[in-house]
Amino acid sequence: MNFVLMLALAQALPDGAGKAVTERMCKGCHGLDNVVRARFTEDKWAEVVDDMVSRGAKGTDDEVDQVIKYLSAHFGPKVNVNKAGASDLQESLGISASDAGAIVQYRTEKGTFKSIQDLMKVPGIDAKKIESLRDRVEF
Repeated sequence: MNFVLMLALAQALPDGAGKAVTERMCKGCHGLDNVVRARFTEDKWAEVVDDMVSRGAKGTDDEVDQVIKYLSAHFGPKVNVNKAGASDLQESLGISASDAGAIVQYRTEKGTFKSIQDLMKVPGIDAKKIESLRDRVEF
């Protein structure tokens, strides 16, 4: 993979705690396109990262934990916000219980969501957090 493509992929990673560590630990051996395409649970990301460490990826235990948290937060499985219950929304997306409850209540009262813009109309939710989850939700 050429340097320009690797740089573009690195810049495409969402901002968040652990981004720099993830870039450093992962891109030394392979392009980040592998990461961007994957949608794993936190447990599966832990397996993948542990495997990479066994193959030579370098990082402290704390850095490994940061990478797992970062990957699961940004590249976890997609969640259908029209079907998931409040506890599933909270756990899968890492949103507050009040935001998850508000989403389910709004959906019950107003009908299904068709887009991220619809989801952001829910009164009282953390719209910035919801926007950051754009790639993790489906309708």
